[in-house]
Amino acid sequence: MADDGVERLRRWRDEDRGVPRAVGRLGARLTSVAPRTTTVRLALTPELLLPGGSPTSAVSSLVADIGLTTAVIASLPDLGGVTTISMTVDHLCVPPATGALSSQCTADAYHGGRPQHAAGTLHDDTGRLVAAASGWFLAVPAEDRAGEQVGLAVEPPAQHLLDLLRVPAGPAFDLHARDALSNAIGSMYGGIASLAAQLAAVAALDPGATPLTSTFTYMRPTPRDSSVRVAGTAVRQGRRTAVACSTLAAPDGRTLVTSTLVASAS
Repeated sequence: MADDGVERLRRWRDEDRGVPRAVGRLGARLTSVAPRTTTVRLALTPELLLPGGSPTSAVSSLVADIGLTTAVIASLPDLGGVTTISMTVDHLCVPPATGALSSQCTADAYHGGRPQHAAGTLHDDTGRLVAAASGWFLAVPAEDRAGEQVGLAVEPPAQHLLDLLRVPAGPAFDLHARDALSNAIGSMYGGIASLAAQLAAVAALDPGATPLTSTFTYMRPTPRDSSVRVAGTAVRQGRRTAVACSTLAAPDGRTLVTSTLVASAS
């Protein structure tokens, strides 16, 4: 049996071996794996809802990152990891409050460690198209411990999404990259970064704004166990559309992630 990306994902699915801490904590499951292609299913539990009990398109960005990165892993010739360079998510509708969200993603072929493109779609349990996503990714070495670690990260269930991230409501907050939110390369999982960035951007807009497109650029990794400042700012709030930008910044001020959200106005 080849020690390649498909084998790495088979161990995730069948043995709970080498599962990134954030993926296990969130309960995302690989339901199919083939060369360059994966299907990921995330059950939509109460801890993925906003404090008032409503769903958020930020969860679509989270699932998109998990789906796209696993597709790239499925293209690798070894047991390495993947980091996100950039990602775009088009939100066709808000995900449901219950049920599940599934991604079907395919990556371009591995080409000597160069940036790779991946694309896919997200559907709910009824087959409704919720989002389309694409991005660029880079193969990187995984931590030695990541491939051999057996079992999933387990924490008490959170009351809602902000409780899961352990952050307050609003467009600016500090986020701690605890172990349960980390990936296989020693940093905060990219999907967690996109989730936090979109929550901050939405909070900066008038209530009722509906996300249309989210774009994310990952400039530097967020080291595990570090804290980052997440801040969203409204750029434009017109009659029909609105735009907000958000960033994740290290304590020394360096920008780690940037994001732009285009939304329909309330």
